[in-house]
Amino acid sequence: MLQPQPITPIIIKVVPTPTPEVGVVDILVGSLGLTGLIAVASIVVGLLVGGLLIAYSRRRLDRQPGGGTSRATRLDLSSPSR
Repeated sequence: MLQPQPITPIIIKVVPTPTPEVGVVDILVGSLGLTGLIAVASIVVGLLVGGLLIAYSRRRLDRQPGGGTSRATRLDLSSPSR
């Protein structure tokens, strides 16, 4: 009779593509980029908050009687005590 032929398995090994090496220079450049981004963002936010504070101060001085030209501090001594 017919004898079945022995089955020999075929093993295929899939090798993944190698990842690029990450060196010290790559890490330093990445961290300097992140630090630069944080520094620029903080400068922009600081300028924005500073501008808003200056605008608020000038607006408050314009609302005072006399046009805000006086540099004196009001003590409100004539107001009734509590």
